[in-house]
Amino acid sequence: MKIKLMVSEENYSQIFKELTAMGVEIDDGAQLILSEKNVYVSRLIGRHDNEIFRLNTKDISHIESFAHDIIAHCGGDEYKLTERLRRLEEILDPEEFIRVSNSVIVSAEHIKSIRPSLSQKFVLTMSDGSKVDVTRTYYYIFKEFMGI
Repeated sequence: MKIKLMVSEENYSQIFKELTAMGVEIDDGAQLILSEKNVYVSRLIGRHDNEIFRLNTKDISHIESFAHDIIAHCGGDEYKLTERLRRLEEILDPEEFIRVSNSVIVSAEHIKSIRPSLSQKFVLTMSDGSKVDVTRTYYYIFKEFMGI
């Protein structure tokens, strides 16, 4: 059996040892995930050009969903993630990341500018130059999060 561990750094080695002793294989690509409650990940696994990368969440500017593909924008590159957007919303630090539409989560640290738009919307310019819309559904949540 393969399991993906999404636990705090302090508990990782102990849980890893105990599970491997029981014959469980730890694999970042596994579909079965063991996670701790209220522990937020500091790294995600992404794929780019048939290579696997460990992405620090602090380097991710935003994450977009295109149909079944989840793309993390990090340092000007795009990495395909295996987690669904709803799961990412749960495991990313809510002090740093916020959902701004049904298909986008952004990092507050990577917002370069915020421009009001028509009909209770914002257009965000991210640190990599890309533009992201805050939709009407998330308008007030975003305003409260940013303190504007």
